[in-house]
Amino acid sequence: MCAIIKTKNLTKYFGNIKVVDKVSLTVKRGDIYGFLGRNGAGKTTTIKMLLGLINPTKGEIEVFGEDLSKSKRKILERVGYTPEFSGFYSNLTGAENLKINTRLLGVQKKDIIEEVLNIVGIWDERNKLLKKYSLGMKQRLSIARSILHNPELLILDEPTNALDPIGIKEVRRLIKSLAEKRKITVFISSHILTEVQQLANTIGIIHRGRLLEEISLDELRRKNRRYIEVQVNNDGSASMILEKKLGIYDYEVHEEGNIRIYSHHDKISEVNKVLIKSGIDVIKLGISEGNLEDYFIKLTGGDGDF
Repeated sequence: MCAIIKTKNLTKYFGNIKVVDKVSLTVKRGDIYGFLGRNGAGKTTTIKMLLGLINPTKGEIEVFGEDLSKSKRKILERVGYTPEFSGFYSNLTGAENLKINTRLLGVQKKDIIEEVLNIVGIWDERNKLLKKYSLGMKQRLSIARSILHNPELLILDEPTNALDPIGIKEVRRLIKSLAEKRKITVFISSHILTEVQQLANTIGIIHRGRLLEEISLDELRRKNRRYIEVQVNNDGSASMILEKKLGIYDYEVHEEGNIRIYSHHDKISEVNKVLIKSGIDVIKLGISEGNLEDYFIKLTGGDGDF
């Protein structure tokens, strides 16, 4: 699958402060890519560089296989963008705001406003003044604006920020629909782990300007599966016993003396019995569930929360 976005050693300084530090990421066609990091991690700065709004201090950006610095206008014609805080005219209606944007974008398609407002589910609110829109409606209108020109890539900066649970659910459903039905590749930044987890199929974790990990959601979940945790005095001998006497191969020595068994969850008492009978001291034994928040905290060195 080809890369829609590809960066190499993307770096940005503001004065002497390094805000983005050698970020190399890849967004494949059809991805919903979750760009995850706490507030101030460098997400918005990275997005602004991807959109050509600011220039990188160092590094390269390719979008649709072309150098952004050389083909910015051509590339951005195929990109939609929803900022964290969307600017609309509060004294105009939703439809009137979009009409202004169709002119700015040069969109000629008849009934495009009706089409995009139906897609985001607020066609019935088209004649309501913006100042009477809820936050969720404004976010939907912002997404409608970003797809007026039928983009292939949609970049969303904190699209569920400050929304209530119902608004979050509605925007989440909308983003999934755009990806699945309109085949739009989506790059979404967020500091909310649970939201990214429910939307993305690939996750990039940024912390203090550095991309710490880029991983598929399936692999992330695999790393955080339910497991039997066994703490023993000799993990080498215990591993051999697990294999030879119990037929357990889906395990890992997580750290010295600590084994995680990802199968045989209903055989925990048997695991305990066999290890003890084989002369292994079992110091700790129990069922544990991998926790994604714990994983991210560990990855970032315990600095900050999500």
